[in-house]
Amino acid sequence: MLPANRSAKRCLPAPLSLAVASVLFAIAAPAFAQDKAEKEKDKTTELSRIEVTGSNIRRTDVETASPVQVISKQDVENMGARTLLQVLDNLPAARPGQVDSKSLFTGSDGASQANLRGLGAQGTLVLLNGRRLSYYGAPAGFQTQFVNIDAIPAAVIERMEVLTDGASAVYGTDAVAGVINVITKSSYQGLEVSGTWDTASRFDSFGEKQASVTGGFGDMAEDGYNVYASVNLYERDGIPDSEWYLKNPGQFYVNNPDYIKNLRLDTGSAPGVFNPGYYYAIDPVTGARRDEAAPGCNNVLQVSSGTRCIWQTWMNRQINGGADSKRVTAYVNGHYQLNDSTEAFAEVTYTDIDLHANGGTPRAYGTTTGNPQSWFSRNTGNTVNQFLTPWLGPNNEYNHASPELKAMMGGVVGLGYLLQDVGGGHFGQRNTDDSYRVVAGLRGAAGDWNWETAFATAGSHSVTYQTTNVNLKGFEKAFGPYTIDPGTGRVIISDHPAYKFGEISEANAALIREAFPTFDIESWTRLHTLDGKIEGPLFNMPAGEVRAAFGFNATRETFYTPGNPDAANGLITQQGGSWFDGKRNTYALFAEAVAPLTDKLEMDLALRLDKYPGFSANAAPKIGLKYQALPQLMLRGTYSEGFRAPSLAEAGSGGVYAQIGGYRDEVRCAETNAIAGLLRQSNRGVDQDLGNSLWNSDCSRNVARMTQPNQDLKPEKAKIATLGFVLEPTDWLSVSADYWFVYRRDEIVAPDYSKEEDIDSMTRFPITESDKSNLAALAAMCSDPASGVTCPGTLPGYSIGNVASVIGQYSNRGRTLIDGFDVDLRSRFDLGEWGRLNIGVAATIANRNMYNSDNGDGWYYGNLVGYYNNPKVRATFNTNWTYGKWDTGFYVNYVGGTKWAYDRIDAQDNNAETCTGSYLDLAPGHCGGAPAWWTANLSVNWRPIEKLSVGVTVKNLFNRLPFYDPNDWMNFAGYANNFGRIYSVTATYKF
Repeated sequence: MLPANRSAKRCLPAPLSLAVASVLFAIAAPAFAQDKAEKEKDKTTELSRIEVTGSNIRRTDVETASPVQVISKQDVENMGARTLLQVLDNLPAARPGQVDSKSLFTGSDGASQANLRGLGAQGTLVLLNGRRLSYYGAPAGFQTQFVNIDAIPAAVIERMEVLTDGASAVYGTDAVAGVINVITKSSYQGLEVSGTWDTASRFDSFGEKQASVTGGFGDMAEDGYNVYASVNLYERDGIPDSEWYLKNPGQFYVNNPDYIKNLRLDTGSAPGVFNPGYYYAIDPVTGARRDEAAPGCNNVLQVSSGTRCIWQTWMNRQINGGADSKRVTAYVNGHYQLNDSTEAFAEVTYTDIDLHANGGTPRAYGTTTGNPQSWFSRNTGNTVNQFLTPWLGPNNEYNHASPELKAMMGGVVGLGYLLQDVGGGHFGQRNTDDSYRVVAGLRGAAGDWNWETAFATAGSHSVTYQTTNVNLKGFEKAFGPYTIDPGTGRVIISDHPAYKFGEISEANAALIREAFPTFDIESWTRLHTLDGKIEGPLFNMPAGEVRAAFGFNATRETFYTPGNPDAANGLITQQGGSWFDGKRNTYALFAEAVAPLTDKLEMDLALRLDKYPGFSANAAPKIGLKYQALPQLMLRGTYSEGFRAPSLAEAGSGGVYAQIGGYRDEVRCAETNAIAGLLRQSNRGVDQDLGNSLWNSDCSRNVARMTQPNQDLKPEKAKIATLGFVLEPTDWLSVSADYWFVYRRDEIVAPDYSKEEDIDSMTRFPITESDKSNLAALAAMCSDPASGVTCPGTLPGYSIGNVASVIGQYSNRGRTLIDGFDVDLRSRFDLGEWGRLNIGVAATIANRNMYNSDNGDGWYYGNLVGYYNNPKVRATFNTNWTYGKWDTGFYVNYVGGTKWAYDRIDAQDNNAETCTGSYLDLAPGHCGGAPAWWTANLSVNWRPIEKLSVGVTVKNLFNRLPFYDPNDWMNFAGYANNFGRIYSVTATYKF
């Protein structure tokens, strides 16, 4: 019987778990009444026992009470997957997780995550050969610590076992949604070389290359040892804006009519060509802004406020399209037979990851008239740091504004100027990560009992290098010393700054490198583990042998992020020197037993005690029942309790000092959009341009944010259950179906800064000169009949300034309840001289996904299934035909449609009637929601000789291009493919 597979999210209260057990025991009751004579069956030859993910007990049957899905190497090839992340993206039980190439500026830059059931990386345990790996150095959102699945050696993966059931009773913290156990080859002899190359015709810059060398020697049976090693090289090319900017879904350009025009590709000065910039001033009476192209400008643009000298946007920016990535993974595995009953084993894994994304266009000097940049920093406490780019004084040697413009502000003017001196390669981001794991241990047998003990040490060193923000001291060195204008109080740069406007030089470049330096954020994690277990028969029952396992686990965990010193002192704009320092020792004892209650009914019991500092020992129990109702039908069910201990990022020392992106202030959003809405109705192009630039500009802003750890956090708790069957009506067909649920409570969450009760303190900016200028432009339009706009008697305006800062703390708050069904169908056909044919269908059908962000009664957001990012159905279809030297696979991945709204509350504003999602217009025909999405892969593998294998895979065979998704920052759904059809060639040779 083949195992089933799963995916989704859900949970049930305790009464349901009792019902599960009651049903199974009711089924089993008649079996207890069997004649003892029937139980005394002839004993068959003992089969070799194996250990299955989710249990410490070796068994002869891979089917357990818990549903486990096995993904073989052949399955991976059929998917066209090249990385572990790509494998998980094709599993119905998994949900889209963080992708390394699109992770920039998330806090956990350069890493990928696993996400079972949609409960997040913090609810999914990732193992390598049954043991933990160290967390990635940088937590997601500076909160969630997780395993970077990119660091797992892909070349030596033999299979993956995905346990879609809670496993805290066996593995401890994090195993709430399930476990992903990556299993490598147990031994290898010989030498194998393999290479893969992927390319896409729609994107010339797209490229994925992978090469590996695996070699080993020694035969355990004959020589008493085996050692093998593998080196895997992976490289992915970045996608610049020059490839991407015209390939967004069509509706994106409808919603952003000025997007192409604002790139100034046909009208602005080209990169490297001097641009004198433009000046501006604010009318002290009306608040109107006046712009004026600097003398010598060859690229004058008329705007609502006058004229500007414009430049082209450089198109080598890679932040959106995807970053370059290079990975080197080395893996060594060794086994040595010490004597007839004892074996020594060891593993070494090392991964080096280097990811880089070009930041594109050089920065511009732009005197601030709107909100200043604001951020918290570690050493400045609750004081909000702010930075405004200074003005030019009346005697500045580079102030060549007209007398009329100078007169508006007593000679003081603002400046817009492109700082081209360092070129287009200086700005951007780079992430490096070096991770390792070393395991050494002994295993053996003592009589009928098997034992194993090992020590493992693992760690990760992650560094983020960013070149994007201002260093206040470096900026002042280039443009200072500053003075204060006595009339206006504005900050004024030096009349003779070190930076020389009007020329492009190496001296200027050196100053810009100090003003916009590369700063680093380093993080270290360490995990030292000593474990041991013993497993074997306890006693015999009438129906058979009772086996048990007992063990311990002791760990030392550390996490350290010192923070950048300049950022900690508030010198790096929008970066506050976030830092963490935590360490703890944890201990665990566990026991597990499998008892054949009858010839047909087997019971699994497990209990684990984990002791973390700061709260009482956590007891995680699990019970499972497996009933062979018929030779072709097995019934199974489990009930368990899971937990997640607070991470050191959440409960240690330190905190997040920087910004929060995407902050939505409903008041400012509505007021700015009211102004923009009138301007967009104007017949005058300059009013339309201003209205388009203002539209939604105050609906998603960067706000200074301080999130503090909470050392009083409790662990998250969960109740998990499954109930299902495996049916094999014939020898060529296997069908399994499992109902699953998860109820997670006391969730550890960061403050929801959109809710007043989560904010410990908040500050706002005053209404800015830029705000006043917008109001003046609106008034001017409404007073001009040529605009064609009928304005209301009272024009819209601003009642408050934008939010400047928010402060909050992690807390135990909220709960989630998810449930659904997993269905798996596998068929195998022997076609005789025509080979073998395998067909499989797997699906996850979500039933409920309910969430409450506080500890109140009920489910505030209702059932989220069918709403955005929570489809009812995820499914895969695959078929594999083996004929002679040919192996052909066809794989289809399906994601069901959803509404655009995130929940029933959001649906009041974003629905089919408004034809909006995230308050943005939708493409015609898509008002009802995100359509269902599917893609197909076709693979053909040929083995002309025994040692050589050549394969071709076409991913996204039908060249399907994604629909516009207003909720996703990429403008299309994360599970969709914007690269079109991808071609892949693989060759493997065994010496």
